[in-house]
This record gives sequence, C-alpha cells and structure tokens, in this order.
Amino acid sequence: MEPLEPMRPVSVHAPIQTSTPRWKSAAAMLGTMCVFAYALLSTRTGAGPVVMGVAVGVVGIVLYAMSISRTLRENSGKRIPMWGAPPVSPREMDLLAGVGMPLFAAGTLTALRASGMNWSYLFLGLCVMVSVLALILPALIHNSRVKRAPAA
Repeated sequence: MEPLEPMRPVSVHAPIQTSTPRWKSAAAMLGTMCVFAYALLSTRTGAGPVVMGVAVGVVGIVLYAMSISRTLRENSGKRIPMWGAPPVSPREMDLLAGVGMPLFAAGTLTALRASGMNWSYLFLGLCVMVSVLALILPALIHNSRVKRAPAA
C-alpha cells in the first residue's frame, strides 16, 4: 500500500445571508396593504368573508411564527433584548414578520366585520392580547433558557 498524500486545507466560510431583494419586499408589502385595505373597506357579510378572514389570519400567524423561530435559532445561546434588535440579525428587514403580523390583523378585522358580531370589541381585545403575547412570550422563554444553560 502506498502512503496517502497530505490533504489540502479546506476553508469553510460561514453562510452569508443576503437581504431580501427589493422587488420581493415591495410585492409583499403591496399585497399586504391590499389585503388590509380590503379588510378596512369591505362591507360584505356572511360565511365566505369570515372564512377568508380566518384563513388570512392563520397565514399571518404562521408567517410570524416562522420569523420568530428563525430569530431564536440564529440567536441560540444569546439573550434577546425585549426592546431592540437581536444580537444576530443578518437581514435588514424580516419580511416574514413584516407581512405576518399585518396579515393576522387584517384577517381578524375581516372576520370581525363580516360576522357582524355585537360583542366584537371583546374578540378584538382577545386578538390584541394574542398579538402582544406572540411578540413577548417567545423572547422571555428563550432568555430564561439561555440564563439557565451552563456557560460553555
């Protein structure tokens, strides 16, 4: 058997996150504004608009949850400040969060207006509470886990 030749050194660079292209950001924001305008201006009632509003709200919550999970994964082992940018934030703008929360609000508004509920303020207050918890609770849980973890 012949001896093996020495291996060449290989450099592995950290993955570089590129910003979202401007056309994607513009299209997403324009679409979100159109959905929100429909939610504000629509006077339709019935089951169809209620289902559409709930579906838009669910899509918004899923997009926002994807954004939160990505942020927590990028900052594993680091505390996330409550009022400010996370320590590791490779994007200028988080498009998932920028579209997700307005879609949740627009879907909720569409479902409320289309259902014709008399007690819609109670439901709207519940949705605001869910939104605030969705903003604060993941960071609190992440920070408590980082605090309890032994320093490596």
